Amino acid sequence: MTKKRTFPELTVRFRTWWEGVSTSYWFIPVCMMLTSFLLCYLCLSYIQRATLPEYLLTLTPIVTQAGAQQILSTIATSIITATSIAFSMTIVALTMASSQFGPRLLRTFMLDRGTQWVLGLLVSTFVFCLISLHHLSSIDENTDALSILSGISVIMGVADIFAIIFFIHHIGRFIQADEVIYRCYNELMNNIDELLPKPEDAPREQPVPSAFLQSSACQIEIPMQKSGYIQTVNYEKLLSTQLEGLEGIEIRARSGDYAFPDATIMVIHSRYQKPVEYYKGLLELVILGNRRTPVQDPEFAISQMVELALRALSAGINDPQTAISCLDRLTASCIYMGQRSFPADCVINRETGIWIKRRTFSIEGIINTAFDQIRQAGEGHVDIALHIMFCLQTLMKHLPDRLHPLLRQQAKSTYEIIIESTINKQDLKTLENAYLPFKD
Repeated sequence: MTKKRTFPELTVRFRTWWEGVSTSYWFIPVCMMLTSFLLCYLCLSYIQRATLPEYLLTLTPIVTQAGAQQILSTIATSIITATSIAFSMTIVALTMASSQFGPRLLRTFMLDRGTQWVLGLLVSTFVFCLISLHHLSSIDENTDALSILSGISVIMGVADIFAIIFFIHHIGRFIQADEVIYRCYNELMNNIDELLPKPEDAPREQPVPSAFLQSSACQIEIPMQKSGYIQTVNYEKLLSTQLEGLEGIEIRARSGDYAFPDATIMVIHSRYQKPVEYYKGLLELVILGNRRTPVQDPEFAISQMVELALRALSAGINDPQTAISCLDRLTASCIYMGQRSFPADCVINRETGIWIKRRTFSIEGIINTAFDQIRQAGEGHVDIALHIMFCLQTLMKHLPDRLHPLLRQQAKSTYEIIIESTINKQDLKTLENAYLPFKD
């Protein structure tokens, strides 16, 4: 089997790699540091003060070597102090987020571009001043370079002041529960086109009922060599695979599942009996990692909001209002996702006839993921039960009729778990009125 990487495969791998890079605090700061290094090199080598527009000349007055050294030293000392404060504030915010919202929600904080850009601006300013100071003795007679370096460092220093003010405001707002909930919800909405692509985006694929697929003469089980969370599965590449005698591929795991070593993750349906090693290359299309990612997992953001609600309902926090906010966002997410087409369990390649049978996601699974754990954690919280009833009633108005039995079952489970606890007559009457629309 050829090892040549195709464009779709590289695209899937890049998205998985970019997910890890975008949730780091090093990528954007490093890029900005390299940019500041390049800017300093241009100021020393190419840019001449006389060639600058007239309105920029006032920002780069002629300075002496001693003046430039004092300016650069002052800015570098101040900025490195501000940088340490910014990093300390970031660590404190991450610690608070981990204890209040859960460690898995740290990804949402680390994905924040505002924090990454502020940290990058501060460290890049320090690097610019440091490199400029290192070259001062070699350009003591080059007044153009001294003036430009001093002017740019002052501009960057002023920008850093505004960045620090923004950063303090940003951190203060970012650690609020409603803001974290909104970011989880907004990430899901921004990725919904990739998570649930429209059928016309894959013209070669045709959904077929599972009864249409017939077992082949030979079935070869492919065990997993490593363990980890399945981050992406390149279905497009699998569907276009051309191996001798291949008729179809059965995939027994999906994104978000944990793959155990030696567990059967694929079953190859072929006309010929081939050794397992012949198909081992297909495992490269299943990318593993040490954590779940939202790249191909529509339940990821749902689970994040559920975790926020569960933390809020814990005895140590006891914040039902945050759980209610999560329920509102979860309901909106279910409405939007209910309007999309979920990937079919069985698809066939129109051109080659090769088929794939897979475990995939469904709107029923999304609804259960959104409400099951919150209902269980909300035992004894009448306000949570009432709001779940309200959310389910809202879903009944927006989702198709085929989902109404599931929504009624969710309402029944919510009603039963509350009436088993001790509540007063007034709350019981209110709950019965809320449950009344779900009775057949």
